[in-house]
Amino acid sequence: MPDIDLLAHPHRNVIGVLATVVVLAMVCGFSWRVYHFASLIQSGTLTEADLTFAKNVTSSAKIANAPLPTGTVDVTSSTAPFLGKKDAKLTIVEFADFGCPFSREESFVVHALALAYPDTVRFEYRDFPIDELHPMATAASEAGRCANEQNRFWDYHDKIYANQDTLTDESFPRFAAELNMNVGEFSRCLASDRNLPKIQADVEAGIAAGVRGTPTFFFNGVRVPGAIPEDTFKKLIDRFLSPTT
Repeated sequence: MPDIDLLAHPHRNVIGVLATVVVLAMVCGFSWRVYHFASLIQSGTLTEADLTFAKNVTSSAKIANAPLPTGTVDVTSSTAPFLGKKDAKLTIVEFADFGCPFSREESFVVHALALAYPDTVRFEYRDFPIDELHPMATAASEAGRCANEQNRFWDYHDKIYANQDTLTDESFPRFAAELNMNVGEFSRCLASDRNLPKIQADVEAGIAAGVRGTPTFFFNGVRVPGAIPEDTFKKLIDRFLSPTT
């Protein structure tokens, strides 16, 4: 999906495009392919109001000023839990934090859209716990991965978000019991900390790809940070599935 080319379209209102870019930069607070979204506004796919979701991010102060990569990036993982078909035309990778209220909000949107686009969109989940803000975030990510070992990730994912404000070390095996999982196996997994390196690998991959807070999505490698409203999310999906010049 090409960015807008002002030289190729001299009849366009250059001042209007530049004004759009300035507005987007102010809304987003950081650089994230502003010209790409300016082209979507110019095409009528999105409005400036659609992009206010970019402010709905739980940001990590530790990495806020790290340089951002340019272009698209491959953040897919062969071991990440996903919804949809493995060979879908569009892969959307989400970096999320189980302690983040914006990630929780977006979990409902992802489920709804996974049902709406079962054959054409693959939603992939990767961990990005921000422990400086959410002390139970990494522990929750470990619990989610232990649930994934029993092929129950998405059930457990929903359970964690439903109880986000009351997470404790004791709550994780209780959730497993309530979901009729093998609690002994789950508890041994948690006690082993064997998934910590995988979680750290997700975080490092996210930082390298430009994740500076949660949730952050990648549409076939294009970074889109923020809790995206469902209607705006649909517009983005449709544009990526049927790109126009």
